[in-house]
Amino acid sequence: MSTVQTVRIVNPVGQRAAERMALARRLETLSGKSIGFIDNIKPNAGLFIGYIEEMIRADYSGVQTFTVRKNFTSSKLIANELEGKVQALVNAWGD
Repeated sequence: MSTVQTVRIVNPVGQRAAERMALARRLETLSGKSIGFIDNIKPNAGLFIGYIEEMIRADYSGVQTFTVRKNFTSSKLIANELEGKVQALVNAWGD
């Protein structure tokens, strides 16, 4: 007696946000803009943000930056601390 087995293949990539909703309009330049950075306190997140900030400042004049750093409370929201202060955001979330 043979047993039929079914294999289900799942695409691990998932669906891009652009397929579900429109992306925000991109800035034409970062010169003279306020840029926000979110540090999620993962290892090297602060270092990553420092490098990105340095590269932005080297390429664009008059950039103002704001950084918020997550504390150890996982449910505490921090992005709202940048609301009204920034025109673009670098988000160092993830592992």
